[in-house]
Formats: sequence, C-alpha cells, structure tokens
Amino acid sequence: MSARYDAIVLGCGHNGLVAAAYLAKRGMRVLALERREVVGGACVTESPWPGWRVSTAAYVVSLLHPRVVQELQLPRFGYAAYRKDPASFTPLDDGRSLLLGSDDAANACEVARFDPADVEGLSRFDRLAVRLGELVHETLLEPARSREELAARWGADDAHALLEASAAELTRCHVRTPVLQATLATDGLIGTFAGPEQPGTGYVLAHHYAGRAHNVQGAWGFVRGGMGGITRALALALRSAGGEIRTEAEVERIALREGRACGVVLRDGTEIEAARVLSNATPHRTFLELLPRDALDAPFAERVRGWRCEGVSLKVNFALGEAPDFTARPGTELQAHHRATVHVAPSLEYLQRGYEDAAAGGVSQSPMLECFMQSPTDATIAPPGKHLLSVFAQWFPYGREGGWSAARREEAADAVLATLARYAPNLPNAVEARQVLAPPDLEELLGLHRGHIFHGELLPGQIFGERFEARTPVEGLYLCGSGAHPGGCVIGAPGYLAARAAVEDLAAAL
Repeated sequence: MSARYDAIVLGCGHNGLVAAAYLAKRGMRVLALERREVVGGACVTESPWPGWRVSTAAYVVSLLHPRVVQELQLPRFGYAAYRKDPASFTPLDDGRSLLLGSDDAANACEVARFDPADVEGLSRFDRLAVRLGELVHETLLEPARSREELAARWGADDAHALLEASAAELTRCHVRTPVLQATLATDGLIGTFAGPEQPGTGYVLAHHYAGRAHNVQGAWGFVRGGMGGITRALALALRSAGGEIRTEAEVERIALREGRACGVVLRDGTEIEAARVLSNATPHRTFLELLPRDALDAPFAERVRGWRCEGVSLKVNFALGEAPDFTARPGTELQAHHRATVHVAPSLEYLQRGYEDAAAGGVSQSPMLECFMQSPTDATIAPPGKHLLSVFAQWFPYGREGGWSAARREEAADAVLATLARYAPNLPNAVEARQVLAPPDLEELLGLHRGHIFHGELLPGQIFGERFEARTPVEGLYLCGSGAHPGGCVIGAPGYLAARAAVEDLAAAL
C-alpha cells in the first residue's frame, strides 16, 4: 500500500517540531501528532491561573541551536529571546550574598568580599567552562562520536574534564570560597541524580555552557512570553512549510510491516500510514511500549531497560503578590538580583548532602534550588504588580520510598517554600497560588519517563556515542527526542539529526 504521509512525527515537543519542520521544508508530506491539546511538550507556556503565563516545565533558553533558529526562520514566526543578566544570585544564612553577571568589574567586587584570590580564580574557571562549552557545541550537530575519537580530538586534559571529572573538581581547583564553588557547580547538577562529587558531572556542567544565546558562549536567556514562544514559532514554521499538526492524538503503537515502520495506530483505533516514523518520545516509551515485543533483539531491549532515567527534579511555580524580600538585599522593589537565577547552594558539602539524602531512598533534606523570576523583565508573564517565581528543586526522586501521594507533593512544595523563606521571609505570605509538579507529574503530563527532564542521565555511559542514535534498529524508525544524541535541554539538535538521517536514508534508497 502506498504511504499516506512521507513521515509521521510522534510528539510535538520542540525536538519533534524541529524534525517535522525540516522534513516539510524538504518537500515531504509530514504529520506531527501530539497527545495533549497543546503543542510544546516540556517547552510550553500555559495559564494555570487567569492572567498568568507560566512556563510549565522548561523556563530558560541557551542551547537552542543557532542553526535551527536561522534555518527555520524562527524570529519570523515570533520567537524572541533576551539575555538573563545578572546570571546568578546566591543568598546566605549569615546575611551575605553573591551576585554574578556579565560585568567583570562588578563580579570582581562581589568575589573579593569573600576572598580576593578568587577573583582571578573565577576568571580561570570561566575560561575553562567556556572552552569546554565550545568543545561540546562543536559536537551538537555531528554524528555521535566514540569516547576514543573525542579524547583524541580534545587532548588529555579536556577529555578528562568532559568525560571523567566531577563538577566539584572543576570548581574546587580554581576557587576556594564555598558559596562560589557551589554556585558554579550547580550547572553540573540540574536534572541529574548525582552529587557534585560524582565523576561525570563535569560533562553536565559543560553541556550547560554549550549554548550560544545572543552569540555569547554559555549565556542564558528568557523567551518573550515564556518558553511556549519557541514551540509556537516551530509549529508556525512547520505549517508554513506545508506540514500538518494534529493534537489530542495519542499514539497507541507504531505499525510495522515486514519489520519496517510503516505508520502508527492511535488510541482511538485510527490507522495512519507513513514511509517513516520519527519518535520524540523517550527511549523507554518508543522501544518498550510502542513497538511489538519481538521488534528488537534482546541485547538492545536490555540496553533500553538498563537506561539510567530516574527523574529528581521537582518543579514548583509560585504566583506572588510581591517580589521576594531577601534579608541579604532588602526590599520588594525590583533590583538587579531579582532578575538573576536565585540559587540555594551555600557550599559543595550542602549540595552533596542533599544528593546523599535522596540516594539513601528519601528526598533531599537540604535541597538545591534554582529559582527564576521572568516577570521583572517581561510584563506579559504576570498581572501588574505581581511576580512569577519558578523553582527547580533537587533531589526529589521519582522512586522515593513510599511513593508520591498528594500530601507528599504538598509537603515537598512546603519544604521548598520554607527553604526559600530562610532567605526571603516575606515569601510564605506573598504566595497567592502554586503549581506543584513532582517527577510522576512530569511523566503523566509531559510523557517524561520516570520524570527525567533529559530523557535519561547526561552522564558517562549515556553521552556522545553511548547515547541512543537517531537511527534505530527498526528500519524506517528514528529517535528524535532528547534520549538521542546530543541529549537534553531545549536544544533542537536531536530533531535536526533525526530529520537529516531520514533524508539521507531516503536519498540512498532512490
């Protein structure tokens, strides 16, 4: 039978939309399917409360590849981002704080108040992190390379930093102020079930420096109107190229004919044919739930079952009646630190202890927090005079002992708020509403297996040539989500690489 579509893409998260848009631009007849009523996946803006525009899951942008932005003409379709500056603000219990941004002189003054020797140390660390980020950036749109190939390309020191070192090692060898060490190490921990002392977290840190937002290596930014601005632009780019999108269309299984993917069957029984299928779902969902059991050989299926994918991120979105009033920098009037990432990360020891709490089967008693307020720089996010505070909290594992009841979700959110109140005592009374998403909620709402925001750990054994590839063992089936190289964050590269593989295979077959 002739195919109805040249390609079907499962899942309209950002990578799925990138893949679909590239295929449509090549003249293919493309259909993108989305289980929810709105496209975007984890990169979406929604309104849980009237008058608010909330980035439900992902909240900042850096790694979205410049080539994807340019070639899909995303600014033409409404995408606009601006730099987040200052970069970070870390308050301490003793009333001191650390504020870092793009101004080197201001950074030097901040750091010198703790240890003048760390001024030069911070410069050395920044040069290292930028260099490592550049090395990772160069691999993002390449086929996955083996560890040996990469080590030969990079040299021994950089290969060690990227493939073996811990985040603590990379920071500790340059600076000695505890709060500075911890602030710099946080990029190696977000979304990761590991502490700062664990080998391999150096790569996670470098991965977070691999973006080039605003042509600045490692810079991060906000999307105007929230993260849904990215996926709205991608959806418009796809439709402009002739592609189709169908929402509320949950895929029940991938159809095979003589071992080759030939379309999908929806939950309502609808059958849709296609010459190739691209899955933006997680590896577990794609290979173990959507395919027949006998579609994969035993070693590959075992690899999927052994994939490290334990989500540890608790997302809490707070609607605030006023800005946080930090003891270290008093006042609810908007100041520079309100525009920065607010970290609760006073020392490496604090961070390691938080991880070890969770590794022992519970949840973190001293959670690392990354908090963002976009409302001071984007009036469309919250009603006048109010503010949106988004918090990613570590470590709250999907598989915690005793599970995740509704009460436990609220207890976790209470713990996050109580932790923040140590530094900004007005916050409990300022909260007007909150949205709590534990790892099981991220799984249920967004399809993230076990709530892992990267579709699986970005640690050695699951990066570069050890991550899943766009091409799968099933002919005609491609993996275009974050479980494929080069991995997670709002990046677009897995979608780009899957579309390229599909086009190359089509050309080879002609």
